[in-house]
Amino acid sequence: AEQLRAYRSFSPGTPSNLILDKPVNGPLSSKFGVRRFFNGEERNPHSGLDFAVPAGTPIKSPAAGKVILTGNYFFNGNTVFVDHGQGFISMFCHMSKIDVKVGDLVPRGGVVGKVGATGRATGPHMHWNVSLNDARVDPAIFIGAFQP
Repeated sequence: AEQLRAYRSFSPGTPSNLILDKPVNGPLSSKFGVRRFFNGEERNPHSGLDFAVPAGTPIKSPAAGKVILTGNYFFNGNTVFVDHGQGFISMFCHMSKIDVKVGDLVPRGGVVGKVGATGRATGPHMHWNVSLNDARVDPAIFIGAFQP
């Protein structure tokens, strides 16, 4: 419930920039929208991008923003939500360490935590989810990596 409220957050400030930096440097291991199956049953499409990077790699905010939620959740593990303004929200999951708290202002490139494998993860990676006015959108669009 609190994660859904975070997605619906809206601050009136202007987004710092709609061209975003990659939160980590590493290869993409899972694209947005990929259909997933668990125990032979179809699940929801992948809601973000996964980057294959070692545990402990710093995760950087792709744009300036305010931390609106942190927590440890069953599926997402250690998670941070950053509000970039105008309904533009980043979520980072499966972190080994959270380095920010609710209310912190983070600059573009500011470290929000470290890569891990918490929650439902098969190994260390950084899952990055972007929401625009409570609709999940492909983060690749904003980092110049979109490939239809």
